[in-house]
Amino acid sequence: MTSSPARAYPLTRPSVRQYIFSPQLLLRPSIRLKTSLYVLSITIILLVILALNAATSGPSTGQEVDVNTVPSHDSPADSGEGKDVAKGKDAHLVDEEIQRSFEEPDFSLLSSAQPHEIGCDVPLEGRKNERGVFMFLGIFSAADKRERRDLYRQVIIPDFPSDQFTVKFILGTPPYPENPISQEAVARSRLMNEVEAEMNEFGDMVILPMIDNIDLGKTHEYFKWVAKEYSGPGRVKGRPRFVMKADDDTILVMPNLISGFKDLNCAENIYWGTSAGRSHYFGDYFRGLAYAMSWPLVSWIGNADMPLAHITKIEDARTGQWLRHLDPVTDPVKRIDMGWTMGDWNQLDVGVETVALHWLKLDDWVKEQHQRLLDIWADDNRPYDTENGVSPKISIQKGKETPESAQKEHQRQKDLGWDVGGNLD
Repeated sequence: MTSSPARAYPLTRPSVRQYIFSPQLLLRPSIRLKTSLYVLSITIILLVILALNAATSGPSTGQEVDVNTVPSHDSPADSGEGKDVAKGKDAHLVDEEIQRSFEEPDFSLLSSAQPHEIGCDVPLEGRKNERGVFMFLGIFSAADKRERRDLYRQVIIPDFPSDQFTVKFILGTPPYPENPISQEAVARSRLMNEVEAEMNEFGDMVILPMIDNIDLGKTHEYFKWVAKEYSGPGRVKGRPRFVMKADDDTILVMPNLISGFKDLNCAENIYWGTSAGRSHYFGDYFRGLAYAMSWPLVSWIGNADMPLAHITKIEDARTGQWLRHLDPVTDPVKRIDMGWTMGDWNQLDVGVETVALHWLKLDDWVKEQHQRLLDIWADDNRPYDTENGVSPKISIQKGKETPESAQKEHQRQKDLGWDVGGNLD
């Protein structure tokens, strides 16, 4: 009686159940070979995908790029995350992360062309296509603040000569309603139509491509717009020597503004404003009621494609943080602190040395305080014009004196428990 030849393994393939209860079956030569081929194939596919991704997202060639040219990059406000932040859904930015972002450096600021490489060649006379302006003044506004804009057009903006200043209202877009066919959506559409008509009528408004929220990076988006608007090699028509950000409840004293900047070199890293009344939580910065920088700083910041974490929250403190990235040897910052000549109008000792009044929340306050300034200058026999501003040295010296009203307000805030760890000036 003869038996059939012995076989190493049966011809039938084991079931999945057998593999589970008899894992040693995986060690069969045929299984090992198939497994190795599968793993090798998947590995090759992944490597090809990674190589293609690196080729498409890698840096561009070493071709020279003009330092006054802004690269095209989307604002974080355009992303879904940005829209969530605008609606207050910013739980992903916990306090520790926000605080850390004020201390960590940003790679895009460190790696881009630095201010000393950008320079400032802005003539105020000569050929029209090369002539710049003394200052670009951006007044932060919102779509639904037409009455305040009209008030400023009537009372404040006429103070500023158009051949030296470019004055624009800086707006974002209103938030999008959850329901695109709701009454809120209809109201938003109507409001945007009104804003467009207003833009066509006055030509003094800029709509930033972002949801209007000061904590969402509006200041960086503003500097980005200015840097892009006046970018280009050589001299560019309309390019400003200095760029200012101001709130729409601030009155800037035009004669003292010109006096304070006319002898400054815009090629230097000028940072102008007031530290009076600021918080100590976020280092050295000037308060957001109004502050200015020279063109190289604005171009440098506007060219930086910073992540959301480095442009959101406490906009004036953010600007101070960006400037701390600069090398103090190659790019020292010249800080001009006007002190208590700038601040809330009810806390200042207002005189001819005053540079800016803030917290003008009511329209009547705007009219009253503007007339108050004109009366003070008239009583001093000083014309309120471009040639008769007070010397900035006098204003700076006056700004070192804390007004009695400001001292009382500081004490009130301390009594309320706001002065945590000596954070109030």
